[in-house]
Amino acid sequence: MIEEVIALRAEVERLKAREQIRQQITRYGRGQEWLDGSLMDEVFYPDAHVDFGFFVGAWKDYKPMLMEIEASGETTFHLCAAPQIEFESDRRAYVEVYGIAGGRGFSGHTNVFGGRYFDVWERREDVWKIARRVYKLDWHMDHQFSEGAAVMHPELAPAKPRSPEHPLFRRMGIDATG
Repeated sequence: MIEEVIALRAEVERLKAREQIRQQITRYGRGQEWLDGSLMDEVFYPDAHVDFGFFVGAWKDYKPMLMEIEASGETTFHLCAAPQIEFESDRRAYVEVYGIAGGRGFSGHTNVFGGRYFDVWERREDVWKIARRVYKLDWHMDHQFSEGAAVMHPELAPAKPRSPEHPLFRRMGIDATG
């Protein structure tokens, strides 16, 4: 009976860890959408190593570049889906996530990127964050809309400005398992 209780507790902890990682993956996209660098810091350790091809280095050095890239478009979109999570231990996990990202620039030019994130997640002080990320682009599409066609449905106005100060922005806590 004691072994069964111990095994159940271990399984509950593994499920909690898996859910926290999933919530962090979602938080990654939200941080970019709302141009919220502090939200992004909840996903990456400051010393996390990132490799996006055009930038290789520490998260803390990449973040300002990322926020500038994201702010340069009129709208952006980030969808992270189908995470495959494999635990090495109760402190380290390997995660592969499909990502679709894109946006429309102020000139009506739209880009969409499809790729995968290959991550190493670590649990430090009971919080799971990315310690290492490598992004690989699988495909890319771009499209230039004709004049006036860039906004297909103006009645469906996007949230502007995209920032944590927008009234639709909701701050969500980091503890997804509580």
